[in-house]
Amino acid sequence: MTQHASTIEQKYKAFIQHVVQTEEVWGLTKNDTWATSSSSEFEDTEVILFWSSRDGAAACADDEWSDYKPESISLVEFLENWCVGMYGDELLVGTDWDSDLTGKEAEPLVVALDVVTQLKAENKTLEFTQYDSQEEFEEQLIEALEAE
Repeated sequence: MTQHASTIEQKYKAFIQHVVQTEEVWGLTKNDTWATSSSSEFEDTEVILFWSSRDGAAACADDEWSDYKPESISLVEFLENWCVGMYGDELLVGTDWDSDLTGKEAEPLVVALDVVTQLKAENKTLEFTQYDSQEEFEEQLIEALEAE
């Protein structure tokens, strides 16, 4: 693994830990449009960008996103609506990208499972609205990932 890849992976792990601690995720929005970028890894694939902090999102609100503002969503909404929906739409999650627009690109269900794993490690349980429990959500993620 290159130093660059190692740094991106460390930032990804920090993203997972931070969103579990704060139970919120940040994006950049303008009129209900969320900041996206083309994937640097996969042709014809869009990446929706998320940050673990308001400051991280705000740091990227320039150039084509200069009219975008940081907006937070709850961790439950991110998991249930965004990660699951993005999986269905074949989009990727970009986590804590820097102002050079480099960062981790990940499958949304993998991100969701990493969040659930971190929640369990910290003995935290979220109240899901579309699933009976955090355990059911985790089981559904694992089933979907194994089916790929």
